[in-house]
Amino acid sequence: MSRTIPLLWSLLALGVSIGLAGPVAAEKADRQAPTNIDSDRLDHDDKAQRTIFTGNVVLTKGSLILRGDRLELQQLPDGKTQAVVTGQPARLRQKREALQEWMEGEAVQIDYNNQTEIALLTGNAVMRRVGPDRELDRVAGDRLVYNNVTEFYEVEIKPGQPRARMTLMPREAKP
Repeated sequence: MSRTIPLLWSLLALGVSIGLAGPVAAEKADRQAPTNIDSDRLDHDDKAQRTIFTGNVVLTKGSLILRGDRLELQQLPDGKTQAVVTGQPARLRQKREALQEWMEGEAVQIDYNNQTEIALLTGNAVMRRVGPDRELDRVAGDRLVYNNVTEFYEVEIKPGQPRARMTLMPREAKP
């Protein structure tokens, strides 16, 4: 049985906000940016609309960057794209809208849906909110779901694994 902890509600209960008043999502311009992928090798199956990239894989879409050893990109009939990145670790980085902050994540595997902007990080998952000069917050667990649009976190823990953990750094009071 896994434990699920909706961390954003925990933050709100503590009276701590992420970012400015109201939700601040990923860069809106990223949604219209082209997707570029670099790798050492790629294998494409046109009939299945699936491409597998291997070796030093880097996917960029605006400020979104996914890195890993292997990326499987599936184009679905409805135009959506599902990316599965694996690595030791696989990494995700994306700028937050109108702020000098980034969301950074790492795990053994990252499943990213470009339509919903939801990232599923599995295996030693960690998400961090970082500013230009320091880490601001950190959340970790075995399986972490992060919604770029709503900035809602959900962490699941396997039985016998360390508990979900969040670190909130002190913030300066805003005038």
